[in-house]
Amino acid sequence: MNKLGRNEPCPCGSNLKYKRCCMEKDQTQAREQAAKANQAAKAAAAVPVTVEGMNKWISELSWKRPEDQEAAELLVTRMDGEYEPNVIVRAVWVWHCYADETNISAAIKPESYCAAVEYLMSEAHDVPVTQKAVAAKYGVSPTTLSKRNKELTEFFSERAANGVQPNDERVPVMA
Repeated sequence: MNKLGRNEPCPCGSNLKYKRCCMEKDQTQAREQAAKANQAAKAAAAVPVTVEGMNKWISELSWKRPEDQEAAELLVTRMDGEYEPNVIVRAVWVWHCYADETNISAAIKPESYCAAVEYLMSEAHDVPVTQKAVAAKYGVSPTTLSKRNKELTEFFSERAANGVQPNDERVPVMA
């Protein structure tokens, strides 16, 4: 997750500085992705908050891997009925940010990340639940859930420390 400095050699191998080679292209691509996410968030705000509506919103988001989208859909299915819709939407957004900005090994069960995201949301919204209960719900061990929860917490702490602010327009507010 190290950010490429503008004066570092370009990763494309051109032997030019990043700022003179691919920086503008990368920034344009990031702006386009943000615009797509904004459109998807606005579309989601118009859709009733149901499992189907959330899955429609999930399908409109840009995902690096299909497995990440499937994990988001699993989150919605497992959290439905136990959490308020706005908490589920936030959980999906947390997962989307993490999955989009990190390289997740295909060898790791997506259920372990789903369990960690749900546990993170339960802590943030004061929902009384144990790691053991959430781990059992997703078929993972409490130790694995704890490890993934630590990864997520460190990731978002690092983002906060670096001043990365979420763009509120990209996250739909569900009343």
